[in-house]
Amino acid sequence: MTPSTEVLLIEDEAVDRLLVQELVTMKAHGRIRVTEAPDLATGLALLSSRPFDLVLLDTKLREVSALSALRAVGECAPDTPILAHPTFLTVETRQAARRRGPWDVVERGALNPMWAAMSNLLAMTPEERAEKSF
Repeated sequence: MTPSTEVLLIEDEAVDRLLVQELVTMKAHGRIRVTEAPDLATGLALLSSRPFDLVLLDTKLREVSALSALRAVGECAPDTPILAHPTFLTVETRQAARRRGPWDVVERGALNPMWAAMSNLLAMTPEERAEKSF
């Protein structure tokens, strides 16, 4: 079966990238392909080179703040939903992030809520995503 959904995972922790790959492999039954980016620069280059249906973004990247990462991804691919999975977000950053456009925020390591949020976002039409607000 050829994957019909393309997800970009921007995550600097190799173990976390592996966990997400295993989650998607187990739950999606081959319908979703995850492309990994070990840092923001690689992720932005990939986003510039081809379209993705969803970006899973670690908001605790070593080289950049959470808000800077969210802004960069949002500017590079403004119509692509972002699912942020933070280790730590201040109230101010969470509010700014929601105004900027991630479509959902899940706790890091919470695999079932992450899968549920991914499934919900991928099931939405572009029009439904445009109407979703926080």
